[in-house]
Amino acid sequence: MADAGHVKHLIDRAHALGADRAAPLCADAVVVDERVRLKCRVPRCSSYGRNLMCPPYVPSPDETRAALARYGAALLVQQDIGVTQAEVDAALDGRSYAESRAVAAGGASSAVPSAPAPPDCEHDIAAAQNAFAKLMTSLEAEAFKLGYRFAAAFAGGDCVLCPVCEGVDDGVCRHPFAARPSMEAVGIDVVATARAAGLEVELPAVDRPSWTGMLLID
Repeated sequence: MADAGHVKHLIDRAHALGADRAAPLCADAVVVDERVRLKCRVPRCSSYGRNLMCPPYVPSPDETRAALARYGAALLVQQDIGVTQAEVDAALDGRSYAESRAVAAGGASSAVPSAPAPPDCEHDIAAAQNAFAKLMTSLEAEAFKLGYRFAAAFAGGDCVLCPVCEGVDDGVCRHPFAARPSMEAVGIDVVATARAAGLEVELPAVDRPSWTGMLLID
């Protein structure tokens, strides 16, 4: 079981790194649900099978459950995104986030074959996403320094460190120490887990969109 003083230190560290909220949680309260992974395929996400940090390349719900059973504590971390859903919707002009990402990756979406270039807010979201991933890996490193050799961090959303995941073809991630899968990618119900930690996830995000990540420590 993680030391209470260490958990407090990690919460303070999370805030120092830019987190807006952080809360501890017993690992056995993390909610895993197969329906989360189902939503990666129904409707099919544009990153499914095209990103090493997404299914089917990451642990399955059963593998996640087995790993969680060996942990004692978790830390839920949230960082607000500096745009509202209304601003995103207006900028995307009817396209989905996935469609816009497909255009940004260099290929027009089949759903919107003549889609224009992605708006500036899309780059802002990607920058925020990468900043949050860095926050979580820094927190993982801090936990490792405290002696938690199995510390494992999960970021938010699909990995966008590369415009297009270059590792899918050969199975080799180009940023192995920076890339992390999201909670939902491994089958974790982010909304239910956040609530168990006393945090909220606005879904759909309207007024206060944020990234939610998790650090496992033991």
